[in-house]
Amino acid sequence: MSFTLGGELVARALKSQGVDALYTLCGGHILPIYEGCINNDIDVIDFRHEQAAAHAADAHARLTRNIGVAAVTAGPGVTDAVTGVANAYQARSPMILLGGAAPLSTKGMGALQEMPQTDMFKTFTKASFTVEDTEAIPDLMREAFMTALSGRPGPVFIALPFDILFQAT
Repeated sequence: MSFTLGGELVARALKSQGVDALYTLCGGHILPIYEGCINNDIDVIDFRHEQAAAHAADAHARLTRNIGVAAVTAGPGVTDAVTGVANAYQARSPMILLGGAAPLSTKGMGALQEMPQTDMFKTFTKASFTVEDTEAIPDLMREAFMTALSGRPGPVFIALPFDILFQAT
């Protein structure tokens, strides 16, 4: 019997959309995504600050005329990426920001780095949502890409809780 972690599903969804690079600052909440990227031949480009990773994804989108993708860890990692996402919104850059999040199983209990990330991004993204079911990752990722590219292009924020990324399907 074979099991697939949520992080692997994220990487497969990125690969299916033609993503070949992920801009990031390594963080524990999103480790399964990195393993998935390695398994799917997606370059993981590590920065020293989340803001730089978000700006790199914005630049990637502008230069390639395709989606740039950044991944950052929960809480302060996500808030550090705000400027890059806001800049992508103003520039009409199709961008996906994958943000780690506290486990759903402890939501509202003050878990490590828990904060209202999804609500924070709603005012300057085309969509902002939290994945609440590991099996929904492929469909939600596909929807995020369509949203980022359709009409007036722009960024989409996806919160990926720790337990969703580490859960096997």
